[in-house]
Amino acid sequence: MPIVRFVREGRDVKCLSGENLREVALREGMELYGFKGIIGNCGGSGQCITCLVSIEGGKGGSLSPMTNLEKQKLKNRPKNWRLACQAIVKSSLIVLTKPQSPPSNANSLIKEALSNDLPR
Repeated sequence: MPIVRFVREGRDVKCLSGENLREVALREGMELYGFKGIIGNCGGSGQCITCLVSIEGGKGGSLSPMTNLEKQKLKNRPKNWRLACQAIVKSSLIVLTKPQSPPSNANSLIKEALSNDLPR
């Protein structure tokens, strides 16, 4: 069973392989959206790009490949950013929610998250 380590929230969450990352985050009460996303998210269709996450660790194939929609919407964003609504969890990974407004201690939080092994 994959583990999603949410860096900002300091939590590890179990999920099933094949689950949508947005649905996992919302089910577990993660702060996936900033203010604009709270009032104007598209409900998971990939149109609003408010469910941005940064993939900070995990195996190369921890998520499904980027969809064509993601490639279009994220073409000028960092390569490790994904739309949670378009990403299917395949194996354990480390995620930073709301990477467009990282916490001031993001680097130390990511370093700590990476220092602890993810269960396989």
